[in-house]
Amino acid sequence: MKLSRVAAIFMVAAMIFSACKKDDAQPEAIFSFTFEGKQYVSSGTSAYYSDTVITGKKTLVIDGVTNNFKEHMQLMITSPDGEMPVGTYGGSAASLMPVTDSTESGYIGVSTINVQITSINSKRAEGTFSGTLSKSGETEKPLTDGTFKVNIN
Repeated sequence: MKLSRVAAIFMVAAMIFSACKKDDAQPEAIFSFTFEGKQYVSSGTSAYYSDTVITGKKTLVIDGVTNNFKEHMQLMITSPDGEMPVGTYGGSAASLMPVTDSTESGYIGVSTINVQITSINSKRAEGTFSGTLSKSGETEKPLTDGTFKVNIN
């Protein structure tokens, strides 16, 4: 009887400790925008800082591929002074490139993307963006409804 009581106490204690275990999972990453009437959503998103040694500027790079792995999406936000606080960043760059068709050119927007970073720390960044993209000298077309919530590696 005493042994079964001790065993029951250990089982209850084990259940309590396992139920209170801290979950170390990172929040979900979101990276999406609308271009030419179609919404592009990244299913594999990564974000990292790239330091440009020559100019001394810090760039937050957000990379992703669409769910069907046909397009590569990228957003590059460059800080003019090496810091990257919450705020508006004009002159950013974005691209939408085909992954599987190497003969098809993609869309690029260099210095035509405006980004609003609404939250940022060393591990996560959130914000919105919009601007224009063009393909090999074609007319610029609007990129709208851009949003990101990414874990920074």
